[in-house]
Amino acid sequence: MTSSELKAAARNALKDNFFQKLLLLIIPLVLSVANNRITNSYSNDISSTFKDTTDKIAGNPDAAASIDFGPLLAIIIPIFLIILLISLIMGIILTVFQTAALFNYMEIFRGEKEEINLSTDIFRAFKDGYFWKIFSLTFVISVIMFILMFIPVIGWGLMIYLGLGWSQATYVLYDKLKHNEYQGVWDVLNTSKMIMTGYKFKYFLFNLTFIGWYILNAISLGWAQIWTMPYTTMSMVAFYEARIQDRL
Repeated sequence: MTSSELKAAARNALKDNFFQKLLLLIIPLVLSVANNRITNSYSNDISSTFKDTTDKIAGNPDAAASIDFGPLLAIIIPIFLIILLISLIMGIILTVFQTAALFNYMEIFRGEKEEINLSTDIFRAFKDGYFWKIFSLTFVISVIMFILMFIPVIGWGLMIYLGLGWSQATYVLYDKLKHNEYQGVWDVLNTSKMIMTGYKFKYFLFNLTFIGWYILNAISLGWAQIWTMPYTTMSMVAFYEARIQDRL
């Protein structure tokens, strides 16, 4: 299937009761916007502190010697750590709710879910007992990516390689849970890696077709996701379905 055909399949899956399908993503949407606003606020604090310091130094090289960098670092480092902590916590919570929505979208795409019950479907990760499995998968991937982020060149390359290879992990998790085949995080990751063998570049190109929407989301501080997230989420489901059916 081409990118256009995958997107058409996603639109077809969303066309009926679109508003209810949108609401399945309401908590991830709200958390995503809130996370963007919080991190931007703290980032602005750091930028403001640096600006004040550089303004003092500009045009007066001797001013650097008179600046006490101890208090400056005492301000910047805690803010930086707060940003990391908030991003980690929000990211995990966001992923849990987003995964629950993704499970619903997979069932909708497959024609297995005709009626949507928001009060139960949104919180299905907790009601179905999937929370710790979703959390474990998210935590392992996040920790590995976080470590690789601090290894220049090689680590960054591995981040891209593993990110593409593990891109189908959440979908694999759903199918393994559904068929009682769950054997741990590494089994899920290895299965995703196997599925993506020979298809990483195709998946990368498919994601590039949404780059305009990703830019719009960034410019709007996440608000544009209200309309783009259902479409991109269902499109990624369409990619997974086409892949496991050997139709890519």
